[in-house]
Amino acid sequence: MSGKFTIAKERIIDDLDEILSELFDAKMKDRKGSSWFVVNPFRPGAKAGQMAVRIKGPARGQFIDFVSGEKGDAIQLVAYGLEGSTGREAQARAVEWAFDRFGLGTIDHGQRERIAAEARARRSAAEAQAERDLDAARERARKTFFSASEGIRGTPVETYLESRGIRLAKLPALPPAFRYMPQAEYWMDPARPRFPALISAMVDGTGRLCACHWTFIRPDGSGKADVEKAKLMYPATNGLVIRIANGAGGLSPEKAAEAKQPGLCALLEGIEDGLSLAMERHDLRIWAAGSLPSLLTVPDHAAVSGWLGFKDNDWGKPQAAALYERAMKRLRLTRKPVATIAIPADWGKDINDAINSQQ
Repeated sequence: MSGKFTIAKERIIDDLDEILSELFDAKMKDRKGSSWFVVNPFRPGAKAGQMAVRIKGPARGQFIDFVSGEKGDAIQLVAYGLEGSTGREAQARAVEWAFDRFGLGTIDHGQRERIAAEARARRSAAEAQAERDLDAARERARKTFFSASEGIRGTPVETYLESRGIRLAKLPALPPAFRYMPQAEYWMDPARPRFPALISAMVDGTGRLCACHWTFIRPDGSGKADVEKAKLMYPATNGLVIRIANGAGGLSPEKAAEAKQPGLCALLEGIEDGLSLAMERHDLRIWAAGSLPSLLTVPDHAAVSGWLGFKDNDWGKPQAAALYERAMKRLRLTRKPVATIAIPADWGKDINDAINSQQ
């Protein structure tokens, strides 16, 4: 059976786009970077953005539902799309489905092997190209960040942050993770309008900048730009965070680890939440994941002795709450203390609301 699995898997991966359209009604607008986001047809209340299928690189064909935790490879993807199950019997039926779809049962062993070899060669070339594309995209992100202005005081960014109750003067140090761009292109609109933007560095576990987070704002800084989605991240952000504050010692994570001075790290979803906390708690290292799903891939670090997760009030969104709990469960695998701080419901949605409600 393993030979049939291998051949079926190669053909599924080769024809992945068509299969996603057929089994998951995938929409072109939901292709983002190396993933295609689809709606899980077997989970009640599922929404676009909660289930991702990798379409580039070595992981092509792998999927994960961020809410339920369901995940698997290309065979399991088809099994799930057909039956809502990734069990062994469902996988066997997925293989038979692939054999019927691609006519693999009518050809001899030698032809099957040639088909599999050709598919592997194409995928290997595609994976190499995807890696080159990602490297190029990361380099563009670095150039974008370092071409922006280091000074955010006196700009629409500072005005915007003040509208959210954030006073830069209350921070012990201005985070180097943030820069200002007066005319940033909003690439999600075909007209490519330009807005002022807060550009935030997203770094990996070594501190290397690998992506940027954009917050597009109104020209006068009175709020976020009037666009469908005012916050964007590019390119892939798995394993990346925005380092907002370094805590009491002021040492970068790398220097703190070298000096053997680990400390607690507060982990939040949004930048504004992190900055709000940084005004009040100068003793904490503070990182933002940039989005709720990104909490699932936060990297561990030797400078972190324990984690403080700040949980938003996602009223009426049990899927979001489940995703957050999965992220905290993953952090516990680091064998470091993990605590969750839940915001009282009458204080607002998040830590930014909570702090502003007490002022």
